Amino acid sequence: MEREALKVLLGLFRSSWSAAFSRPRSPNELRWSIAGALRWDLEMEDPVLLVIVDGLERAADWEPEKGVPFLDEAGFRVRFLVSVGVEGPSARSSDWRQHLEWTEETSAVLHLPGEATAAEEAVQQARDTLAGSGDVGRAAERCLDALATALAPVSKDDLMAAFELPSASIEALHRAPRPARALVVHADDGTYRFGNDAMRARWAASADIASLEDGIVDRGLASLRAARAPEGGALTWPAYLVEYLGAHMTRRAPALSAFMELVSPAWLATWMERPGGLVGFVTDARRARTAAEDALFSASTEPERAAALNHITRCAVVEGALFAKEGSRHGPRDDRAHPYKEPSVDLTKPTGAARARAAALVTLAGTLAGVEREAVQAWADEARAALDEAGELIPCPIPSFSGIPTGADPELTRRLRDAAPNEFGSLLSGPYHEAAAACAGLEPEEALRLAGSTEGVLRVTAFAAIVPHLPEALRERAVAEVMDAYWQHGDDDTLRSVLACAPWMALDNAACVLCDVLGNRWQKDFENLLIGWGGLTDFAPLLRRLGGSAAIVGAASAIAEVGRWLP
Repeated sequence: MEREALKVLLGLFRSSWSAAFSRPRSPNELRWSIAGALRWDLEMEDPVLLVIVDGLERAADWEPEKGVPFLDEAGFRVRFLVSVGVEGPSARSSDWRQHLEWTEETSAVLHLPGEATAAEEAVQQARDTLAGSGDVGRAAERCLDALATALAPVSKDDLMAAFELPSASIEALHRAPRPARALVVHADDGTYRFGNDAMRARWAASADIASLEDGIVDRGLASLRAARAPEGGALTWPAYLVEYLGAHMTRRAPALSAFMELVSPAWLATWMERPGGLVGFVTDARRARTAAEDALFSASTEPERAAALNHITRCAVVEGALFAKEGSRHGPRDDRAHPYKEPSVDLTKPTGAARARAAALVTLAGTLAGVEREAVQAWADEARAALDEAGELIPCPIPSFSGIPTGADPELTRRLRDAAPNEFGSLLSGPYHEAAAACAGLEPEEALRLAGSTEGVLRVTAFAAIVPHLPEALRERAVAEVMDAYWQHGDDDTLRSVLACAPWMALDNAACVLCDVLGNRWQKDFENLLIGWGGLTDFAPLLRRLGGSAAIVGAASAIAEVGRWLP
């Protein structure tokens, strides 16, 4: 499991001053903290650090990020050794090098003898002896199929509950011929597992693992829906199913609606009964968000995109609310030198963002009309009524070029025209709306030429500033330049310039910006996620570009519903 590997790796850096978090609360924060340590810890006089990632083919719920070389954020004094067993997706090193997006210039391949032949012979001998063992052999095979499907050592009770494996199948394994029993380790803690990964992989190659995993997913989702039903009550969950249901879902990719069951009060309550429940639940919520982001990028209609955006915003708001309740970001930071301890959360603790929630709903209501506005305004009124103190809620400003003055300042226009290369961008380095107003006196082709002379991060604001003054036919071209510059040089300071360009933005760029930023700025707090720089209200133009007004209603619905659940 990815989070298990990340916790081990983070533990190697706990004495580091550069560990970014006192208590990482999600796989993302674990990754960011590790990446910071790998980038910042090593001084010139320090020896080169070797990090060994052993057995990458055993990753149960992880794939390298497309388009990004694996482990590319490390500092220049770090080297990596990655081992891949022959039982992985491919035994060819060239395939794995391509999978990790490494190049021949930056990596070397070492070929070492493996266990493939011995494992293949052992599994074949076991299958041969079981085939001649009648009912005992068939029952033992079923048990071995379940163990090949399991993502961790599993107890007898969990084999029976999570895999619906009869007790007779487990007993049959104990009575099976010796070659079959030799494949399995029955540990002192009562759990079962294959003796090594090569044996497990060879057995799985001839088993119907997909249908077994589908059964695990179906049973888990059925239990969740039963717990959510009005007559449902507390359920006793097999420990294996809580820990690994999300991973099996990631591997089997069920419908998006199924993933959203992992972001429900019932699933949170289940995880809260277990050690490390916060990180476990947030990991599953991130699985759901990833599935929703995949759905957004593959959607072909506006209603499909609106539905996916509703799920993405819900996942972001739930995670933000839980992190606000956990509160370690605002507490003492003196535990960095101690071993990593998974955080806990008191769900009765308020998030402290009730006013921001109400302000966000008021703001989003102001962007709508008709019955949609009435619905969101009703949620805003409900949130306002729950505030401890009265006071006017002023809608937050939303990035937009509407209302930008069209009258030119002759002196400023002259200075812009006379600007040296890159100076044009420096003159427009203020707030995006002021920069846009300053360009009112420029002719379209002149504005494009001056913006094109700008380099680096200033190129983002320069092209954004001229967008409202261009004819419609040229706006798309200018916004494409904005996005190219943003992906190469942009930062949070340029984000509102980018968001103001939303009405003319390509859909794939709009989706990328939202998925990249929303809820992914670890230094921001929950209030900022709702109404701050790069928060949900800032993203209203992008939500409308992708999913129309329905996407804004969906975001407001997520804020209101999660506010009742996690106030």
